[in-house]
Amino acid sequence: MKRHMKNIAAAAISITVAVGVLSGCGAGEEEGEGKTNTDVSGQSSASASSAADYSEPLPEDYEGTLTMWGWDDIYYKSVTEAFQKKYPNVKFEYTPVANGDLLQKYQTALATGTELPDIAWAIVDSRAKVFELDMWEALDQAPYNFDINEVYEYLHPKMVNSKGDVCGIEQCLSPAGLAYRKDLAKEYLGTDDPKELEAMLSDWETFIEKGEEVYEKSGGTIYMWPGVADAQQFIREQEGKSWIEGDVIKATDSLQRSLELACEFRDKHIVDKLEAWTPAWYASFGEGKHIFAGCATWSVPFTIEPNDPSGENAGHWGLMSAPEGNISWGGTTLGISKTCKDKRLAWEFIKFATLSTEGAEALNEVGFMTSALKPYEEKPELRSFKSAWFGDQDLGAYFLDEIIPNIKPRTMNMDDNVIHETLNLITTALNNDRSMTAEQALDKLKEELETKLPDYTVE
Repeated sequence: MKRHMKNIAAAAISITVAVGVLSGCGAGEEEGEGKTNTDVSGQSSASASSAADYSEPLPEDYEGTLTMWGWDDIYYKSVTEAFQKKYPNVKFEYTPVANGDLLQKYQTALATGTELPDIAWAIVDSRAKVFELDMWEALDQAPYNFDINEVYEYLHPKMVNSKGDVCGIEQCLSPAGLAYRKDLAKEYLGTDDPKELEAMLSDWETFIEKGEEVYEKSGGTIYMWPGVADAQQFIREQEGKSWIEGDVIKATDSLQRSLELACEFRDKHIVDKLEAWTPAWYASFGEGKHIFAGCATWSVPFTIEPNDPSGENAGHWGLMSAPEGNISWGGTTLGISKTCKDKRLAWEFIKFATLSTEGAEALNEVGFMTSALKPYEEKPELRSFKSAWFGDQDLGAYFLDEIIPNIKPRTMNMDDNVIHETLNLITTALNNDRSMTAEQALDKLKEELETKLPDYTVE
């Protein structure tokens, strides 16, 4: 999903540092220490926090309000409406925020002493830095006592800060393989069966060879992918290599191959010239000119279904594993801010949304999949979901059984968001300047990172 990052004012940053907001997630000071505030349950905050048992469910007539800043209306509506069926007296106040703006918004709130949301979201691109802000309840500590083994193992490194505290639980799974147009695959590759395509396209070299054949056979009208950014975005995540080790940015080791393949895809007409996340790119999903597209669980309701109106009940699409491995693409966690006025209610909601079978059922109805393991054991049918755009293929089972086992997760680092944004700029340059080589792109990447992140050595 499209990221928009803005620079926070230097003055706000200095204030933020001065007040020590980068001290990380921890149990922190409970609301009510030294005060006699009364929470919605009628207990004083101090006594409630000391005697609380957060493992027991709240009474169904519990009253309270929770605030959230977020960007995924589909997710928000599905889980909050389901929660309100169980707790009808609970209200939610939701403020839409572009996901790329959230880091700045948190920093500004901390620097100025303004209120944070009760339920705090964290997008994966900037999560490592966001998790170091002194605003998070440690969910693996009392009174929450969350066990990280309740969710899929590949997500564990993405839910903790540098101290190992769990600052948020993944809203849902976001594994990604490749979606493909079945009609085009059948015509130009000879099959629309996912297993046969996976065997045919086992590596990117073979993918390029077949892509050249497709381009030639179609008279230059059909491409394997919409644009170079699609390829670069996917490939740079496949190997699971950390972009940063200590004070060294490993640009050559972790990113050179993805730039080389991106240039080869561009020069051999494997990819079209569309820029990702633009109106033309979205429209391409309904135009039938590109065989493949990166496809996470969220891609189905967000990018494919809304932009391919003729594909519903037409079985336009299939899902397969990508050459050389799948990726974890995107993802958002839910955590509790230290300023939350009703942490007991906040935890009840997060447990419902991310860990419960009832929450998993709500997600399943909109094509999302819970990150928790237990719901699939309690109700195996939750492993399954289908889309009218994908015919009879069971997308849920394919993501769980075929896509996830072939993911090498990349360790998060504090300045990943800067590298991510710089890579996007370089990829745009590759698309606009067809003479730019992979070597030049790597040199430009290093130069930009040395300027933006001067405290690192860039190799």
